[in-house]
Amino acid sequence: MRRLAEVLLACLLLSACGEPKDAAGWAKRAVQRARTDEKLQALDQVRRAPGDRHAAVPWLVEVLRQGPRVRAEAAIALGEFGDPAAVGPLLTAVEPEARDRETQDANRQIAVALGALRAREAIPVLARLTGSPDGFTQVAAVDALGQIGDPAGVEPLVAVATSQAVEPFTARKALLALGRIGDPRAAPVVLRLLFEQRGGASLYSEAAFAASQIGPPMAPLLLAVLEGKDAEVLEHARAQGIAPGAVQAKVVVLLGLVGGTEAVPPLVARLSYRDPDPELERWVRRFAATALGALRAREAVKPLGEVVTRATDQDLRDRACEALALIGDPAALPALRAVATGTWTRRAAPLAALSRLGGPADQPLVEAAARSCPEPCPAGQAEALAGMRERLAAAATCGDVRCWAGKLGDASAAVRDRAALEVGRGGSGADAAALVEAAERPVDGDATLAVRTHAVLAVGWIAARGPVPDGPALADRLERVIAQERGRTLTAAVNEEAFAVATRLRRGR
Repeated sequence: MRRLAEVLLACLLLSACGEPKDAAGWAKRAVQRARTDEKLQALDQVRRAPGDRHAAVPWLVEVLRQGPRVRAEAAIALGEFGDPAAVGPLLTAVEPEARDRETQDANRQIAVALGALRAREAIPVLARLTGSPDGFTQVAAVDALGQIGDPAGVEPLVAVATSQAVEPFTARKALLALGRIGDPRAAPVVLRLLFEQRGGASLYSEAAFAASQIGPPMAPLLLAVLEGKDAEVLEHARAQGIAPGAVQAKVVVLLGLVGGTEAVPPLVARLSYRDPDPELERWVRRFAATALGALRAREAVKPLGEVVTRATDQDLRDRACEALALIGDPAALPALRAVATGTWTRRAAPLAALSRLGGPADQPLVEAAARSCPEPCPAGQAEALAGMRERLAAAATCGDVRCWAGKLGDASAAVRDRAALEVGRGGSGADAAALVEAAERPVDGDATLAVRTHAVLAVGWIAARGPVPDGPALADRLERVIAQERGRTLTAAVNEEAFAVATRLRRGR
């Protein structure tokens, strides 16, 4: 009996009788256990257990004072739990000069947690960790600075992005973080890195994404390069082996994302760009057409119409048709109608544009194309024609933005994609929530991909015109969609644009 009493007493003292029922109980067990493996098992359960997670925070803070392996696991939990009370203890637990693997791993997990907590007071410590001898810790600190989003993070991130000593992957991460912060002070560095190679690979993709998030402050710098006025950047590009036509193409793409009315005349001029390299010449012209559409440049309707009727480059012609549909000016209808004949390859783009811009008067052109389709009509062509009919039928009943806003939930994906464009062109901040809801719908093919593409584009147009109610909450919704589809090829491009739009919504500009 005495032995049984001793066992019972030991159970009570060590909380070993039965399993803990909540996160706080498991965190307490992690503190009390002597063996590292038992502490790690308990910490794993902390993140799985039900109940009030905040009650576990004081015990997890105690774990931060223990060995590096358990410190790392406690940091993971604290980052997930989101309690700001953990910030101070996490900062105290960092050992920036560490050289052993376990302590460096603890530093890395602490950096991740501080980023998740968006702890502005952590910026000086995170800046030190960007210089860690451990590359994984560097990346975690860089990502955390981007998550926090405070302009105080710009200087250390610029230092990382421009350093030749860091891995190219780390420099790319620093560019993405700079874009997320969106501070105009980073613009000159981002501009230069658009034309830089590291480790035999270009930094353009990440620098371009950063530029799109910084937004309008990038436009004057890009225009100076486009017009040959920034000799330093042009010389840098030349030294990196980038041809002048490639520089033009890269800049034109970005002006479609960040430019304003000042970008329209030089972009119109690029519709007839000439280059010794015929391939670069074609791409500059194509990108210019796409950029003018994204900017909804009404001044470009006439020159784009001329491209539609005269261009021999089918891709350029199709892009010009798409641009006219985005701009949404009825003045484009005659040019589109004039070329909506011939083979399906030639008809498809102008008919699609007409169905996103025109009305019942354009129905005969669609029916003529349907009659010319061989029997059986190829599935893709038949689906495209059906979508055109549905858009034009909706246009026969909708004469204003309010009507189109009501069609953002239509059963037809084709109707939803036109509705998104109509609302984006004429709607207000109050319509952004409905557009985000349209963008949240599942994407399972070309028709639903067009809905998301146009809904995201429309949110961006509305955000550019003024404040959007509940912008941060809408940004959260877009980012959840992106997170759920990470790695999916079909939606990669539109989700990248959605992330840029979400960043602008979060910043309120």
